[in-house]
Amino acid sequence: MAEKFKKVAEGKVSFKTAAIKEDWKNAQEKAFHKLATKVKVDGFRPGKYPESMLRGKIDPNKIFDEAINQILPLLYGKAIREADVQPYGQPAITVTKLSDEELEVEFTVSVMPSVKLGEYKGLTAKKEAPSVSDKEVEERIQNQLKGAATLEVVDREAKMGDTVVIDFEGYVDGKAFEGGKADNYALELGSHSFVPGFEEALVGVKTGEKKDVRITFPENYVKELASKDALFKCKVHEIKERKIPELNDEAVKDLGIAGVETVEALKEKNKADILAAKVNDAERAYFSAILDQIVAGAKIEIADEIVAGEAKEQEENMKKRIESQGLTFEQYLEITGEKIEDFRKKLADDCRKNLTEFFVLQTIGRNEKLTATDEDVDAEIAKMAENYKMKPEEIKKAIEPQLDQLKSNITNRKIQEFILANNK
Repeated sequence: MAEKFKKVAEGKVSFKTAAIKEDWKNAQEKAFHKLATKVKVDGFRPGKYPESMLRGKIDPNKIFDEAINQILPLLYGKAIREADVQPYGQPAITVTKLSDEELEVEFTVSVMPSVKLGEYKGLTAKKEAPSVSDKEVEERIQNQLKGAATLEVVDREAKMGDTVVIDFEGYVDGKAFEGGKADNYALELGSHSFVPGFEEALVGVKTGEKKDVRITFPENYVKELASKDALFKCKVHEIKERKIPELNDEAVKDLGIAGVETVEALKEKNKADILAAKVNDAERAYFSAILDQIVAGAKIEIADEIVAGEAKEQEENMKKRIESQGLTFEQYLEITGEKIEDFRKKLADDCRKNLTEFFVLQTIGRNEKLTATDEDVDAEIAKMAENYKMKPEEIKKAIEPQLDQLKSNITNRKIQEFILANNK
């Protein structure tokens, strides 16, 4: 049985358990017979070797190793039940006693964080009452019109806001560098998509003109180019001016917004959309403020290994995203000027905060019996079917691999709705 249960660190426990003598003997016998099938003895047919001869040919330590591997799942399952713990992740295993007659093992494992809640109902926090100004509506409309703008070729000098179509090749110390060349590249002047100084240097160029652009790469650029002087040889093919439609009913129709065909309708639609976004932001900020109070009043211990595991997974995912954009993780750190130790500390801090909030919310959900029912899932699938113009059965089949995630999302939403309804 499990003995000497003890806490060894925050969110981590260890406990020893001894195998029942008969079980340990049986495990050794099974291990011996399994290893015996791999032994060959000259003069004997496979499976017909005398046991005494086989025992002399099999290392006793290998028998112990195999027997331990066989009996460990049984020991661990029994031990965590007797110790009444919920493990989180795989245990570290230490054999503390080992002989033909006995086996004792110590398991050290991170445990599911135990949360002791404080108050989570009747709390108060400030919630904004959003409003929308005419200026905000006008700015949104202008952005929509800019998005519908066309580019027209012009025969004049380039100015800020124009798009120039260019060939370019960059040189450092007289040598072309990797990634510094492109043909027929459309660059909007003033977009700040190139290194400082490059776009400004192209103001005033004309179609067909060749121009040398000299810049200095920033200090926080990729290591190979940081702080270095560079020369870009450019050739201008075209200069295009952005033509923004004039605001009228025809332009509104061209935007293709369902149910919106007049300037007035566009203003009303934008006002409603901006207000809805602000209401959502206010609701999120309010919920976050309430959650901060709930977390502050709760007591929770999370093992460092749990935080480290989550941080490592997030770091790996981030590396993959960065590499998909053509950069190495090291280059990303060089560009941002962030040290790896600072990056990892911030990531670990964020993970600990997020995990703390997650476990606190899950505990509230269990206390209040908030979970996704079959009816909740069916209602969500019906809503999705209506949105996608499909049958509920088709949606259910399509999302079957993500069904657990859907249930989790519904449960989390119910927990959030409960908190919003029970606080001021």
